[in-house]
Amino acid sequence: MFKLLIAEDVKIVRETLVHAINWQAIGIDLLGAVENGEEVLAWLDREEPDLLLTDIGMPKMNGLELIEAVKARNPDIRCIILSGLNEFEHARQAIKLQVLDYVQKPIDPGEIERVLAHGVEVLRKERAERQALALTEQAAKDKLPNLSETLPLGEWSGSLKKKKLVEQALQYVKEAYTRKELALSDVSASVGLSDKYLNLLFKEVTGMTINHAIIRLRMEEAARLLKDPAIKIYEVCDWIGYTDQDHFRESFKKQYGMTPTEYRNKFL
Repeated sequence: MFKLLIAEDVKIVRETLVHAINWQAIGIDLLGAVENGEEVLAWLDREEPDLLLTDIGMPKMNGLELIEAVKARNPDIRCIILSGLNEFEHARQAIKLQVLDYVQKPIDPGEIERVLAHGVEVLRKERAERQALALTEQAAKDKLPNLSETLPLGEWSGSLKKKKLVEQALQYVKEAYTRKELALSDVSASVGLSDKYLNLLFKEVTGMTINHAIIRLRMEEAARLLKDPAIKIYEVCDWIGYTDQDHFRESFKKQYGMTPTEYRNKFL
């Protein structure tokens, strides 16, 4: 069973989604249905879904901003958009965020069921691929126990070839992390690898995902800029590539244990 969380601000739509579909029949464990993005992020603190079905037009944080925040926490969560906004710009941004599918309102339970069943199939294939990769790597280690190497890179580990690829990806991130539209696909294209493989490689070598590295660089730059009282907080937010100040504030507090305003006040 794969876990699903729904974000939809319209009560009747939310209740229809919960009750009109036999989720277990398509291999889904429905964790819950919440009203907005903030509730989704709070839910992620205690339990992460495999799938997120989210409306675009929600208060406090729209669906695209929510997906960006969710992907920053865990890029493996697959997201599906539910919206009555038939606009190309939203679809284009959804593609950049690697959204699994895009469903138009008014909702059709049969269509929702079809799309989510497809999502389950995608997750099953990914899980099988990860398991096969793990078995292959373990078999290689068992056959070649003396080929592990130690690199003089602090806490970094892995082969020299892997290290070089990760260094190239990290250099690209350092040069591009302030771009609002920066996505994992941009970084993987810069080194000629697939998104999934590069993310696995990056985490193996550095201990963090690419999205986490981007957030870390952005927060470090934000901390530097916040020490200058002449720069407005919204300007800091915009400079480091965030489109939503609430999302920026939450990310900053998660890294430094205080809001941007509280951090700035330390230097006044």
